[in-house]
Amino acid sequence: MRTRCSIILLLAAAAAVTAAEKIAPKTLQFLGETTISGHVQSSFQYTFDHHGSPGQAGGRQFNNSGTSFGIDQVKVTLERPLDEAEFAAGYRVDVLAGRDAERIHSFGLFSDDANELARRRGDDGQAVDLEQAYVAFRLPVGNGLDVKFGKFVSPAGAEAIDAPANWLYSRSYIFSFGEPFSLTGALLSYRWNDVLDTQLGIVNGWDAVQDNNSGKTFLGRAGLTLFDGKLKNAVTVIGGPERPSNNSDYRWIVDDVLTWQPPMENLTLTLNGLYGHEDGVMDSGGFRHGGGFEWWGASVMARYQWTPIVAMALRFEYFSDSDGARTDGANGLRTLIGPQPPPTTGFSSLDGVDYQAVTWAVWLDRVWRNFTPRLEVRWDRASDPAMRARPEGGAFRDGDHTQVTVSVDGIYVF
Repeated sequence: MRTRCSIILLLAAAAAVTAAEKIAPKTLQFLGETTISGHVQSSFQYTFDHHGSPGQAGGRQFNNSGTSFGIDQVKVTLERPLDEAEFAAGYRVDVLAGRDAERIHSFGLFSDDANELARRRGDDGQAVDLEQAYVAFRLPVGNGLDVKFGKFVSPAGAEAIDAPANWLYSRSYIFSFGEPFSLTGALLSYRWNDVLDTQLGIVNGWDAVQDNNSGKTFLGRAGLTLFDGKLKNAVTVIGGPERPSNNSDYRWIVDDVLTWQPPMENLTLTLNGLYGHEDGVMDSGGFRHGGGFEWWGASVMARYQWTPIVAMALRFEYFSDSDGARTDGANGLRTLIGPQPPPTTGFSSLDGVDYQAVTWAVWLDRVWRNFTPRLEVRWDRASDPAMRARPEGGAFRDGDHTQVTVSVDGIYVF
């Protein structure tokens, strides 16, 4: 009996060794071709208000904690980038956890809520998101046609989901309310020469892994690079039906980003303009609103590198949502302190708000190897009293027109 068991164990061990010998080279090849990177961001924010609430900063989609510590982002990226060959293939997967992940969920992935505005508030409590997951390949067409197929971040806007890519801790209103965070579909990219590059895509819709209607959303982007890269301009157009079970009411945006490095050494300027329109909207309560709705915004950002370590940034911004289509009636202002609309599709008004903000930040760029600490001071103003404090788990209090926050965050990149 012992001999039989010994023989069985020896055969099992031999089979395991043989399997390991076959798997190991493939595993080593995979690891050799794959880059692993990411970052961790944590922060503390203090919100000045006379209500004494430790809850939320008003008007914000991101970075809206009242007075508290928090983990904003923990990100891990696996990528096999495209090489320079005529035929090339690769992939990318980005897993994001933390408070910011709650705000960017796509319908059909970590959230089954087809109501976009309700989903963006992060009420589902899912602090994990698959930010990107796509395969990429290159076709030998002209200079090389690159294709992404899957879920990828939106090409519109001057800011990014990833914290290390932004000059400031807090996001602008344009990024938070005016544009999609990610898109799922196919994206074609082609560089014609050193001056012009273009992108064309067809996707399910704004932040939708699973389409909420049978229509499709189209996007186009054109970028110019001039004066040896010192002047760049990119225009992105995205349009399609976005309301659940509705293919006739279109939403479209035009976004322009201009980046300029003037003769003043170490100074970089970025201008971002946005215009959006939608034929009909659905608020976070599920009420449908007919008619035309518009929103627009503009921001000016400046960055100055004082020393190889010390940098400073300043942002002025204005965001107009006078129809309330994107901020959901000032993020609940209509619902909480205004009249309730009747449950019909004919109600055609929301209480909109115009926002202004001035944000200043200073940071020590990778002062300790891969670690960057930042200090930010931000002043917000709303045309209506949309700056409201809300205790955790409680109701909103009466609001103010202005708000000041001070935040400190640290980013470690690996």
